Amino acid sequence: MHVFISYSHADGDFAEILRTRLEGSGFNVWTDEDRLLAGEDWRNGIDKAIRSACALIVVMTPSAKASEYVTYEWAFAWGVGVKVIPILLEPTPLHPRLEVLQYLDFSIRSARQWDKLLVDRI
Repeated sequence: MHVFISYSHADGDFAEILRTRLEGSGFNVWTDEDRLLAGEDWRNGIDKAIRSACALIVVMTPSAKASEYVTYEWAFAWGVGVKVIPILLEPTPLHPRLEVLQYLDFSIRSARQWDKLLVDRI
């Protein structure tokens, strides 16, 4: 099983840091950047990856909130029973459905809750 990271491509630098931290803690990680192959039906690939994930981490920023793809990914995960873990990278009003989930506040760089994510959440 793997952890699926959902993010806006505008937040790709943080998604890469997140992927590296997760892999360093022994998790298998799925991101579209390194798992989708040329010529592959990317929608089908994403759906399959979400269905087989143990959790989906959604990196929330204003850009991610505006992204239909990010919204689709976390909503699809929720719908198929995959645990959704919101990380608030920048202050962002959350979608009403995400508001009910406890999120991790990563908006203050010096106070990011890596231990809570890596130990308590997944």
